[in-house]
Amino acid sequence: MYRIEITGSLKGLAWSSGHYVPDNDKCRHFHGHDYSLDIIIDAGDVESTGMVIDFTLLKKIIKPIINEMDHKFMIPESDAVESSREGMIDIVVRNVYKGTMPEDDVFILPYPADTAEYIAKYCYKEIYRKLYAVIRKFKMEIVIHEGPGNMASYTE
Repeated sequence: MYRIEITGSLKGLAWSSGHYVPDNDKCRHFHGHDYSLDIIIDAGDVESTGMVIDFTLLKKIIKPIINEMDHKFMIPESDAVESSREGMIDIVVRNVYKGTMPEDDVFILPYPADTAEYIAKYCYKEIYRKLYAVIRKFKMEIVIHEGPGNMASYTE
């Protein structure tokens, strides 16, 4: 078994985003974090190149996914409502209007909350889909660091 890992904070796989977690007393307020993404891939064999996958190619797969979230305000899909103003998104949390933001400033996360756990799952799904076109037999884990010392991971 082969294992490769990329530590995102050391390799430019980092971004900053705003968010909120409605069901948490402290985190229900709008705030932000510096995030980074680590990836761990286990594979039974290497390609003819002697690598599971080229690190440069792997980073090229990951970078556009995290760039979608970089310097955006993350909103759970259920809280994003099309605004009556063109190009705007209303934020409605538990049926309470919280504000309106330009669509370009928002990243809508297709999960019920924008926690590190769901960000890890989102990144996993997106990376896996793109990576599967390059290598077939592998197991992957995604670790999301939400500031220093706090992390959540997702694997299947």
